[in-house]
Amino acid sequence: MYWAPSIPTRSPAAITSPTPWTALGQYQQAADLHRQNLADRERIHGPDHPHPLTSRNNLANALNGLGQYQQAADLYRQSLADRERIHGPDHPDTLASRNNLANALDGLGQYQQAADLHRQTLADRERIHGPDHPETVSSRSNLANALDSLGQYQQAADLHRQNLADRERIHGPDHPHTLTSRNNLANALGWSGEHQQAVELHRQTLADIERVHGPDHPNTFSSRNNLADALNDLGQHQQAADLFRRVLADRERLLGPHHPDTLTSRNNHATALNDLGEHRQAADLHQQTLADRERIHGPDHPHTLTSRNNLAYAEARLAEAGRRRWWQLPRRG
Repeated sequence: MYWAPSIPTRSPAAITSPTPWTALGQYQQAADLHRQNLADRERIHGPDHPHPLTSRNNLANALNGLGQYQQAADLYRQSLADRERIHGPDHPDTLASRNNLANALDGLGQYQQAADLHRQTLADRERIHGPDHPETVSSRSNLANALDSLGQYQQAADLHRQNLADRERIHGPDHPHTLTSRNNLANALGWSGEHQQAVELHRQTLADIERVHGPDHPNTFSSRNNLADALNDLGQHQQAADLFRRVLADRERLLGPHHPDTLTSRNNHATALNDLGEHRQAADLHQQTLADRERIHGPDHPHTLTSRNNLAYAEARLAEAGRRRWWQLPRRG
């Protein structure tokens, strides 16, 4: 596999439900409001009051949605330190801050650190809340996602399967958390080589997510992207390319051209084009994505390294196709 795995839809942050803006992907408006709220609450209540701590967490959530993972991680780290100092290590808000910091570290490509924090948070939540509490199940889901990022697909699939069963029992089949678990299990199955099962599960999940959230929800885009990924693994490259193209257009329209999810869609669309033999278009898209990822993530982020690898592979395929055409030219005597 030559492209970065589709980024799974993450479980919502445990401390607050998304605002209507963040649910619609309008993260910039949310970030502006949360920044204003944070300044006002710090001025009125002081920096250590629970309200400013919540506003700082919510601003970090919005920045994370914008793909500004370093800024989000810095705020989450500050919130975690403040909450441990004020509330203690076992307070639910402290555990939420640790969970959110781990998610931001995953976005930064610091997968082992993210997995270690998620494992610690899961153990604490199981001890404090019990195994069936929604926050415990969210921690188990996030740990499974981190294990996916580390390439530990079988362990991740086992956790995703357990989460799906728990969420169907606790929330019902159409709850957003249940749909997230089904999506994540399908991803893990695909990365484990069970491509047909992954396609069937992604197709079912996409239909349900479109029905529950509508066609323009970020989770709908992720689900359609992941179905395309699974189809590409099955060798159905044209169907995959068509879906990737649609998701890319939707994400550019709603998230902008430089959001990390948009860059993932461009990368995946280029990979499908390369598999279809359209090596020139693929190389051009990979070149554009590499430049954007180097600027946004830096040269050493795993997604940047993946883009560099994918560009090299597309250029190699393009050169190979050129050599074949040269040998097939009619020779004149």
